[in-house]
Amino acid sequence: MLNKSDALTVLATAASIALLVGCSSNDESQATSNDLVTTPAVVFLNSEDCNDLVHGPLDTTEVTIQFGELSIPITAEVADEQSERAQGLMCRESIPSGTGMWFYYPEPRTNGFWMFNTYVPLEILYIDHSGRVVDKIATTPCLRDGLHDDDWQVKCATEAKNYVPVGEWLRVLELPAGWLESVGIADSDVDELTVRTISVAH
Repeated sequence: MLNKSDALTVLATAASIALLVGCSSNDESQATSNDLVTTPAVVFLNSEDCNDLVHGPLDTTEVTIQFGELSIPITAEVADEQSERAQGLMCRESIPSGTGMWFYYPEPRTNGFWMFNTYVPLEILYIDHSGRVVDKIATTPCLRDGLHDDDWQVKCATEAKNYVPVGEWLRVLELPAGWLESVGIADSDVDELTVRTISVAH
């Protein structure tokens, strides 16, 4: 059981995990708003915890996972503003196969993500500046289970300690859990993956 001081420390950790800032300063081609489309069929939960969400479906870009000669396209929503990153994939009823969310950061990071107010199991690819996958971590929803807001956040921040990657990373691709395996990529293959984006939203 956490005492008050420990709980505040965990909440501070949660805030740092949830704070998603910056925009990648890489040399990939940049997309204009005309290059981006809105993801169809994104359904949000009808829940009191989701009533204050600011963002609906975000603009998308095409991301490619490269595994040897295999090139797998993904339509990824681009979280390119701080508030979009903070919301991430919260309150989604599902994530369609072949889709995900793509995050950018201005400099390398070492922290992980949390699953506060997120109801769909995910697999998260942490990616370095060269496009190499540093780590793949499976996450599970952090459910409220009758907890008050602060206790819920403490619970999610505590669980998030299991979602910290093994190395430094710059970008993140979130996918529905099990999707990589469904396209023939096993956990043992992760070290051989690279991830590229064709166009980048800013």
